[in-house]
Amino acid sequence: MRIRLLRLALALLIAAVASAAQAQPASLHAGIARLTVPAGDDVAEPFDALVWYPTPETEGVWRVGPFRLPARHGAKVVTGRLPVVLLSHGGGPTDGKPTGGSPMQLGELSASLARRGFIVIAPFHGTARSAERVAQLRSAFGTVMADPRFADRIDANRLGTLGFSLGGAVALELAGGQSDVKAFNVYCAEHPEDAMTCNGGPGEVRAGASVRRSDASPSPPVTPLRPKAIVLLDPLGVPFTRDGLSDVTQPVLLYRPRQSKLGEANARGLTGALPRLPQLQFVPGGHFIFTDTCPPALKAEAPILCEDAPSIDRAAIRSEVAAKVATFFRDNL
Repeated sequence: MRIRLLRLALALLIAAVASAAQAQPASLHAGIARLTVPAGDDVAEPFDALVWYPTPETEGVWRVGPFRLPARHGAKVVTGRLPVVLLSHGGGPTDGKPTGGSPMQLGELSASLARRGFIVIAPFHGTARSAERVAQLRSAFGTVMADPRFADRIDANRLGTLGFSLGGAVALELAGGQSDVKAFNVYCAEHPEDAMTCNGGPGEVRAGASVRRSDASPSPPVTPLRPKAIVLLDPLGVPFTRDGLSDVTQPVLLYRPRQSKLGEANARGLTGALPRLPQLQFVPGGHFIFTDTCPPALKAEAPILCEDAPSIDRAAIRSEVAAKVATFFRDNL
């Protein structure tokens, strides 16, 4: 009897140790790779993508231009099958200039997810329109799946997507949503004060652009990858109607900064249009609160991306958001 009890106690101890080891993301660090996605049926031009991933190697800093990315470039990938997050960055114009955005502006968030056991695939969208960005996400996923460094590490059945700003609209389209250009144009005609929404909309419908068309048709349906969970960070939502989101039944975590200059109708409209009520979280700060602390060169070039009120601690808020995003994906993938 005593031997049996000792064996049971030993088995429970081993299970507890194994469980604790799996639950300690501190044992993992962030690695990063940059790869080129070739042109194909879905994308007319090749483009680059960043891949963030967990590594057992000591973390470093990868310097790319003015950016200091918190990850070891070229580190080996941790063993095992890992969940994947497809990330779409923002990309509306800044001060009237179409910047295109960059996944490097979400480096801290991506690294945090990698340390918690996720592979993050983040294309450089450039100035591509929203429908083209959806195709870029799909193509980037296929390229990473075929890469020998990652082919045996990806669990394709545990796929999530995360979108910031315009990237939120891209994430919704990836998940099966269809944007409606007419709805977007109607909103902007009625709300000229919402410059951030209407000057940063999806590609051909940017307000004031010569190619904006009030008679444009809804976005064509794209074969979705069907991510199992969606995270939206102050997303562009007004191009979507209830009908356009009828197929987006996945769980959604939606963040809205309290001082964002992106029209409130974007988040409010999504909460009413999505078939499944999203988890709505509010955080202090403006629209760019989720992005990295700016390097000096970027502060001088695009201060709107970098400036916070004196009471706002961007790093602390970003850290809290990253932890909750990881928990949400872990619970739903």
